[in-house]
Amino acid sequence: MRILVVTISPPMPANNGQRLRNWAMLRALAAEGHELSLLVLGRPGESADYDSLKAVCAEVRTTSFGWSELSSGQDYTGRLVSSFHPLPHSVRRFASPDVQSAIAGMLDPTRFDAVICEGAHALVNFPAHTPIPLILDNHNVEHLLLDRYVSRESNPVKRLYARIEAAKMRRWDRSACQRSAVVLACSKYDQKHLQELAPGSTIAVAPNVIDVDGYTPAAGDDGKTLIYVGGMDWYPNRDAVQFFAFEILPALRRLAGNVRFLVAGRSGPDGFTRQFEAIPGMEFTGTVPDIKPFIASAAVCVVPLRIGSGTRLKILEEAAMGKAIVSTALGAEGLDFEDGPEISIASPAAAFAEATARLLASSELRHKMGCAARAKVEREHGLPALRAALRPALARIQADAAATSPKEFINDAAMA
Repeated sequence: MRILVVTISPPMPANNGQRLRNWAMLRALAAEGHELSLLVLGRPGESADYDSLKAVCAEVRTTSFGWSELSSGQDYTGRLVSSFHPLPHSVRRFASPDVQSAIAGMLDPTRFDAVICEGAHALVNFPAHTPIPLILDNHNVEHLLLDRYVSRESNPVKRLYARIEAAKMRRWDRSACQRSAVVLACSKYDQKHLQELAPGSTIAVAPNVIDVDGYTPAAGDDGKTLIYVGGMDWYPNRDAVQFFAFEILPALRRLAGNVRFLVAGRSGPDGFTRQFEAIPGMEFTGTVPDIKPFIASAAVCVVPLRIGSGTRLKILEEAAMGKAIVSTALGAEGLDFEDGPEISIASPAAAFAEATARLLASSELRHKMGCAARAKVEREHGLPALRAALRPALARIQADAAATSPKEFINDAAMA
């Protein structure tokens, strides 16, 4: 097939979960023999490895525009205006006449058999009638992520705003599924949720995967370092760090002594780290060129997430390096890792601290769990798993192409 892939950032370098999934998608499609063209809806000055992208794509184009970073929380004017608009702010911020023109100009049925769009947000820039079959690749269930934020927000004004935004996003997610020929979800959990949201839509599972051979299990660890991997420019990661530092770490230190807590990933808003200055042994790396050496030296990887959706690529990376992992149930959602042999799942702070202390006390237990986690990723989350999942979805497109006309979608981009 000739496939146009539209992403909202360059898939390479693959230095976060979003890019890892997009890069895996491109590699899987290319390995299946499909001819790919890539359109990147990036931001000015954004780093990209075009040599790697051109190795798997026959054509790579970019169209840059200044969409705002949603989790920064600074776009107060845009959020206020969006309160009176039918579109959710998280979608409306992507609307761009230039991007709409670029996409419309590439949706040529004589050139492409299908278009894959990364996420429901970017659909605001697609025409109301897509002349070629649309495949929507959902990294998350966006309205579910907002629902979970509402459940944790204590500020009544922010909670009310988020509840309204979640309701708008639910409607948008439903419309996005209904207009798509095929919808890809990260897990069976997300598939079930989207199927209930949009009955009659074709929802297929395309699991998050990594290049397992690119991760070498660590020979050992320092016995005391705990690591959380995640960019602090994303609110759910900041909430996870606060939860661990203020509610889990004190209990853990009573059980296991003076441990080191390392937060590895992009820096967050100005002043975010100041609240942790009084906590001994807590460190932030900021942006690093390669996360693997930091994971390799850690004794236990922690995933104390309380807000999120989709599946966590950080867990796949840590498991591929043979690391013992402790996660909340939400953090491990959708991955089907077995609690006990392959991962330790504990959601309340006290249980999380106890599970982490048990692993810190036994290098043998850490090694055993890490080996089981690595085997799990090899079986179910390598590139072959994604290739196998994509085959029936694309076969559906091919089988229906002659008989099915494009589904109509009411696109509110003109109102943005």
